[in-house]
Parts: sequence; structure tokens; C-alpha cells
Amino acid sequence: MSFRVVFHRRVESDILAARAYYSGRAPRLEYRFKQIFYGSVDEILRFPKKHAVKIAPEIRTRLMRPFPYLIFYAAKDGVVFVLAVQYAGRKPDRLRAIISQRDPTS
Repeated sequence: MSFRVVFHRRVESDILAARAYYSGRAPRLEYRFKQIFYGSVDEILRFPKKHAVKIAPEIRTRLMRPFPYLIFYAAKDGVVFVLAVQYAGRKPDRLRAIISQRDPTS
């Protein structure tokens, strides 16, 4: 089955914040972060059930190695809903709160 991707409206601000952080460190890191993000999304589309269910039922996470960021997504009915891109070092309760505010269908 072929999946398509739908990004939650707040994902762009998640990515821009992370890229801004890395651009302050080295411009190459900002570009590399963007590459890793889109490569990770491509891998999720190929294997949407591969990653562990965490934080909430049906919400999976994919670590963006070598960056300490998690992509939170839900896969259902041929659609991968990317809900958030968050720093993996956040407290689990904070991550749950962020994800609970992001409906997979919005």
C-alpha cells in the first residue's frame, strides 16, 4: 500500500525553530537537519508501522539520528499524519501535552 503524507499546521514552526537553533551553530547543520527530516519522512512513508507506538495510542515516533529530535506521526487509511517534530530531551509529560493538542486529522 502506498501512503501519502499530511503535515499538521504546526509542524512547519517546529522545523523552523529547530533549524534556527542549528543555523546558530553552523549553517551546514541547518541544511543537514532539513535533509534528515525529509529522509525520515520518506522512510516513514515506506514503512509506516515500523516505529514504536509511544506517548498516545496510534502515535508513533521516529528518531532523527544524528539529531536528538523525534517525529511524531499516526498512520491510518493510507495517510501518514505528521503531528510534531520535537526535541527528544523534553520531559515525557511535556511531549504528551504537545501531542494531545494536535489532532491527527487537522
